Amino acid sequence: MTLQTRALKNTFGHEVLDVDLANLDAKTFDEIYKLWQEEPLLLFRRQSLTEREQVEYSKRFGDLDILVRDDMLSPIHPEIIYITALKRPDGTPMGGLGTYEVYWHHDQIYRERPASGSIFYAIEVPENGGQTSFCNTKLGYDTMPDNLRNQLEGRRATAKYGMKAESSTQRDFKGDPETMKKINDRTPPATHNIILENPATGQKSIYLDPNKTLVIEDLNEEESKELIGAASQHMLQDDFIYQHSWRNGDVIMWDNARLWHRREPFDANLPRFARRTTIFLRPEDFAVPEPDLG
Repeated sequence: MTLQTRALKNTFGHEVLDVDLANLDAKTFDEIYKLWQEEPLLLFRRQSLTEREQVEYSKRFGDLDILVRDDMLSPIHPEIIYITALKRPDGTPMGGLGTYEVYWHHDQIYRERPASGSIFYAIEVPENGGQTSFCNTKLGYDTMPDNLRNQLEGRRATAKYGMKAESSTQRDFKGDPETMKKINDRTPPATHNIILENPATGQKSIYLDPNKTLVIEDLNEEESKELIGAASQHMLQDDFIYQHSWRNGDVIMWDNARLWHRREPFDANLPRFARRTTIFLRPEDFAVPEPDLG
């Protein structure tokens, strides 16, 4: 089967047409795998996946991660996290990320060995609000002025989880310092290369978080902030950003080494429930932070 696709934006992203992710033959899966290597963002509409089917599909791309925040995990398949503001019968949160705005970030850049692939399945989503935007840091690298790129090449940067007051962790656990301390103790600062390269395709991308990166090696805090700001300003161009308005049944796969993402807030009175798996993509096929740690 040759995949039928249409562009999400003229600069990046594809919607894959007429594919049922719950029933894939090996050839179709291989085509999806190759397309993801080339394109960091793939959309599949009108999907119907059980938790088991989502886990099995995700495992075909690599080992699955279990999130450090155990309050978001599925009780049946811990490889799945629930993205929701819904409550359990006892009043405790069923998942995480609430209804608030989530700022630009790379998932897991704060970890020594970050997982780099995400598969997000939207089950119940509001018709308005909660849009997710993706910024292509591969395009940011390709178009970056030489003087700016040269300041990033060969350098590493250190990031930390949940440091800023506006972070999702700080907001989810506001008023719960004991849980915040537990999470921070489990996530010490981590340092990664700023420029990542995919060994299979030769693509390079920027791996620098505007909200979690604390310092760049050989620079002080103020110099780091200035350089992070300059890189962020360059990458946040309209041509490099795709905003997705969710529909029930959407599955989006994104490569976290080549994309930032953020979410718009939405009405707290409207239900939103999604499931996400997070994948350690294979370092021989994808740009992977700290590939030697796999």
